[in-house]
Amino acid sequence: MKIGINALFFKSPASGSGQYLLHLLNGLAEVDQQNTYVLLGPQPLPPDTALPPRFSYQATPVPALAARSENVEKLLWEQLTGPRAAHRAGADLFHVPHFAPPLRSRVPVVVTIHDVIPWHMPLYRAGAKVEAYSRLVAHAAHKASLVITVSQHARQDIIDTLKLPEERIRVIYEAAGEQYRPITDPALLAAARARYGVGERYIFYLGGLDVRKNVPQLVRAFAQVYRELGDPGLQLLISGNPAKRQGPLFPDPRPVAAELGVADRVICRFVEDEDKPAIYSGAAAFVFPSLYEGFGLDPLEAMACGAPVVCSNRTSLPEVVGDAAINVDPTDLQELSSAISRVLSDSALQADLRTRSVARAAQFSWRQTASETLAAYEVAYHWSRA
Repeated sequence: MKIGINALFFKSPASGSGQYLLHLLNGLAEVDQQNTYVLLGPQPLPPDTALPPRFSYQATPVPALAARSENVEKLLWEQLTGPRAAHRAGADLFHVPHFAPPLRSRVPVVVTIHDVIPWHMPLYRAGAKVEAYSRLVAHAAHKASLVITVSQHARQDIIDTLKLPEERIRVIYEAAGEQYRPITDPALLAAARARYGVGERYIFYLGGLDVRKNVPQLVRAFAQVYRELGDPGLQLLISGNPAKRQGPLFPDPRPVAAELGVADRVICRFVEDEDKPAIYSGAAAFVFPSLYEGFGLDPLEAMACGAPVVCSNRTSLPEVVGDAAINVDPTDLQELSSAISRVLSDSALQADLRTRSVARAAQFSWRQTASETLAAYEVAYHWSRA
């Protein structure tokens, strides 16, 4: 087969969709020695971009007028230019690795739907344009030959919400990248802590600041733990910059910290990719109180680094962390704070969780993800020719 892939997010490697695309491409290059791949995007790649063998890239720009607006360019690329480019490239199959399948395509489409959060949390589809776009891609999903999703919970959500037939949906789990592993070198750990202004005792959160992430609740739990334990060195490191985006969709956790008297113990700083393994590894606990996830890659990355994890028991998260984390109701402040206190005050529990974290994360791999995705391609290809 010649497989076309919508590589729109190739230019946004730090985004969730960009991470999924890059890890998947690397995995496919490792497991597939037979098929060829053409990556399709609206803009050229930088000249020094290296692609694996049997992978090529074709840039097909949208009309110049549409390219003036990033949103218009994205929509036109996803719905018209991208599928046409796949057909012209001679692709036997076109994989759209984010929730933006074309309504019409002359090439059979496989789409990855990571979640249907906007249908459950209206703030995520506020505004007429977002609402119209959501309806478009939901309708277009029915045209896809096969849908990949990333958890059993997401699969059932897609069936219930989008009314897609269950036989056309495949669950293929994601994984933590190979760079996520326990860091034990004291010098590396100390250097990473120094870059973010934290001491040896800190709770870590990473995963976004939007409303479903429930970060103000984490700050409330931290304040309670801080008072109960009486540990003057305890800090909370939140990866992110609350000042960058504000409003109902992005509640700022800093006023909560100030109101509870822990503003000087809560640090909000964007943690760079190269520092994440050390920051995960050095954390006394990684706490993830999210209300809704399609998968839950952040706690899995923390586990791969050996962090003790306290995790929400909502949606897909128990599926990902299993019994290797302490699972809690993220809306129950007492339950959340008690779980954090247990981890911080019980060294035996903390050591046990670190061991279980690494073992749990090892059950997921991008090689396996790629192998199962390749099998899904083959199924979709044969269905399209039947």
